Amino acid sequence: MQTYPLIGIAGNHRQDNTEEDRYILSYAPNGFVRGLEKAKAIPVIIPIRTPEFAKEFISRVDGLLLAGGQDVSPLLYGEEPHLNLARTYPARDAFEIELIKEAYRQHKPIFAVCRGLQILNVALGGTLYQDIESQYDNISVKHTQKTMPSQPTHTIQIASGSELSRVLGTTTPVNSYHHQAVKQLASDFVPVAWSTDGLIEAFESKSEDQSVVAVQWHPELLIEDSNVMQGLFDNFVERVNRSKQNAK
Repeated sequence: MQTYPLIGIAGNHRQDNTEEDRYILSYAPNGFVRGLEKAKAIPVIIPIRTPEFAKEFISRVDGLLLAGGQDVSPLLYGEEPHLNLARTYPARDAFEIELIKEAYRQHKPIFAVCRGLQILNVALGGTLYQDIESQYDNISVKHTQKTMPSQPTHTIQIASGSELSRVLGTTTPVNSYHHQAVKQLASDFVPVAWSTDGLIEAFESKSEDQSVVAVQWHPELLIEDSNVMQGLFDNFVERVNRSKQNAK
């Protein structure tokens, strides 16, 4: 009988402030759940806890998925908040950084999306543009689209020979919902995709000991209309299965 890998999705909190219900909800966007299920994995939400719980969570899953959400606090990379910084969530930042470090210690594969890419970069020593429209001089692409999320709005160029190029080829259209982006890439990573105005749209790990693919766009919002983007989830699960085999 086939055993499906268990993938931990780093969760977020939602506060319901209605009269009837004032609970804090732990959640993950359903697109990630669907993408992993279609790739024959079992998704579970890792709720936000204090950092000391990270080791136990990571030990029980086969891979870590970092999803989108709030801005990453610039205090984590030595900067004061820019005027255009949006909402941050320090407790989530702290917990996800420890999840990332623990995934590295235990050699568990990582797939990171949007904010996930950003917190991953910061966790390993990189920095971000807090607001690309006011801080990135070469901006010429709309990175916060107004059209439906299932509609790609700009193209990216992908490095040949990269893990990403095996899935998407060397160019592909993507959707775009971010006002922050990688500024200084952490030394553990290599950039593998760029927008036409030069922003890093994806990176991977330099080391063969740690499997990482991180993307700035939202493939989970494209998978219902794109088998190509579902390929990113299939690839993640393949990487997880290879890692499990190598660990035996």
